[in-house]
Amino acid sequence: MEDVHDYERLIFKQIYILKRHTDKAAATHLANLMPSDFNMTFMPYFMSIGHAGISNHNLVSKIMVTKQGVSKTVKELERLGLTYTQKSEADARSIMIFLTEEGKKLHDTICQMADDMTAEYKKLIGAKKYEQFIDTLIKISNWHEEQEKLL
Repeated sequence: MEDVHDYERLIFKQIYILKRHTDKAAATHLANLMPSDFNMTFMPYFMSIGHAGISNHNLVSKIMVTKQGVSKTVKELERLGLTYTQKSEADARSIMIFLTEEGKKLHDTICQMADDMTAEYKKLIGAKKYEQFIDTLIKISNWHEEQEKLL
């Protein structure tokens, strides 16, 4: 039987490689700004907190991890001086997570780096193709979320 797969075009491979490249770029550009023991796996948690803060329940939902995973990572981010927590005034069962001033500065720097990288991508492939690419990724992600609801 002939192998008809073009392994270079497998979405799983390309998403993995793109993530590796973007993680490496972020680590390289932010090396002097991030604590040395900031793990790139913290990035989705950290960026989801944002300037407004987020409840632990919403963070669990937003990045699709367990409560234990959020708790462990938030503790690490607190240890690094980037976040702090307090009980929610609206819901005593919930914890609110906020960025410290140092965390806000790092967040802003990461957002600027992402904007710069987006500008480079748009120069590389054109703004329209870039927007289509992002729209496509969102559509695929939304499809997966719908599939998970059916399970």
